[in-house]
Amino acid sequence: MFCVRMAGIPIGIKHRYSYIRRLCAGYITQDTPLFTVCASDQDLIREAGPGRSDSPADAENDSRFWGYCEGLCLYRAICLHLVDYGAFLIHGAVVAVDGAAYVFCAPSGTGKTTHIRLWLEQFGPDAQVINGDKPILRFMDGVLCACGTPWNGKEGMGSNCICPVRAVCFLEQSPENHIRRLSGPEITPRLFHQLLVPRDQPRLDRFFVLLDQMVRTIPFYLLQCNRQPQAARLAYDTMRRNQDDKDQTGLSAAPAGR
Repeated sequence: MFCVRMAGIPIGIKHRYSYIRRLCAGYITQDTPLFTVCASDQDLIREAGPGRSDSPADAENDSRFWGYCEGLCLYRAICLHLVDYGAFLIHGAVVAVDGAAYVFCAPSGTGKTTHIRLWLEQFGPDAQVINGDKPILRFMDGVLCACGTPWNGKEGMGSNCICPVRAVCFLEQSPENHIRRLSGPEITPRLFHQLLVPRDQPRLDRFFVLLDQMVRTIPFYLLQCNRQPQAARLAYDTMRRNQDDKDQTGLSAAPAGR
């Protein structure tokens, strides 16, 4: 067993495969954990899905494969526990510029990673990827913050840091760039598809309180965009200014300097 600190919370991890300790190397701490997670054989088999002839209990099993499955099970357990601490998992990519985090959500394959790469190209050393795939969002002293975790996608884009969220943006592919702020009824169905939702009622109740607080305090946008650098500039200029009085289209009209 070892302990990691994620989202400011020390978490104990009981593991059987070396994969998970290597994955979490940059997050290991000597702190006393507030809770501990583990994955059973049944959890791993369920995660692996049908078609496996071996099992985690076999002496000659594929430790790399089962280690990966263990990592997924452990992260899911961690994220469900984190609801008790004002935090939850969101499927998205988070990039920070000048100390403010921007969360981009979309179905897999839409281009989240491509878009945040545009931010890195546009803003250079002022931009930092917090997590490229599955960040934790946590309310800390009433402020929603994006938190880095070891589970950051196949590209491995992420950093062990915490940054306040400026805005959440849903991405859609489009030949032209267009961004607008979303109203409340438009947010919920889009947001729910990107969340890990608890099943037990007490935790589900706490989860809905967090979502309500998020929707009431964070602006949400829809960015229909191509893969050109202007898409990143338009998104940043609009969300940084918290514009909601009209839609923004085309190339950003802002000057080159921020």
